Amino acid sequence: MTSEISVPIQLFIDAQQKGYAKKLQFFLSLKLLYNCGKTKLDEEELLFLELTEEISSRKTTLKYIEFLLEKGWLTYNAKTGYYIIKSFERIRSENNWEVRLSFPVDFNSYQNIKAITGAIIYGYLHKDFWRKVRRKKSVQIKGSTYHFLSPHFNYKEAPAPLSVLGIGSIFQISAATASRLKNCALKQKLLKVNKNYGAMIPNKMALELCLGYNDKPNNIVFVQGSYRFQLIDTILPLFLFKRRKKLKT
Repeated sequence: MTSEISVPIQLFIDAQQKGYAKKLQFFLSLKLLYNCGKTKLDEEELLFLELTEEISSRKTTLKYIEFLLEKGWLTYNAKTGYYIIKSFERIRSENNWEVRLSFPVDFNSYQNIKAITGAIIYGYLHKDFWRKVRRKKSVQIKGSTYHFLSPHFNYKEAPAPLSVLGIGSIFQISAATASRLKNCALKQKLLKVNKNYGAMIPNKMALELCLGYNDKPNNIVFVQGSYRFQLIDTILPLFLFKRRKKLKT
């Protein structure tokens, strides 16, 4: 048993894109419980896993194990009777996942797959946004200009504008899913989300008529006592990524 593991961020992203988040959670429980890298998965161990994972059917447990065997993340040694649990580095190497960022997971957090995935997606793009600003010295998004202020500027404390539409396109998920993941991460206090609004709209009906000729999405909301455009949220990660070793060539 180990207290914490550093999970490659691509593992969470891949699980979200391909729909195996619950199976990934089961795999993470194996990694946390059996840090020696092997287990027999006998009756007593299966019952404990089903209790901790709140799995009500042995059929579901066996389906998860079969999935991990097919992925090659578990291999069975018939001679010893042990299941061998593949290392994260082997998984990274086999999938050519060169990004070295990882997310720390322990027994208190590993079941929050959706929240962790949301935190990773928004946290990674937060880093990428400020990297681009630093390189270009300034970036303009929907009328707002973000400047790289000085060599001592700490991007880790600066929110970044991150659109659910853009995130959906980059990570091949729907905007609704990107929004749900953000809310899950917010609920677990992994992200700080600031809602932003434009100036007061004096005549909502007239403006909506004009916007009918605009093929771009424009969200008008009633907030702060008047109608306003809802602008892109600015988001600040409340966690730090860890770094894994560089893949060997």
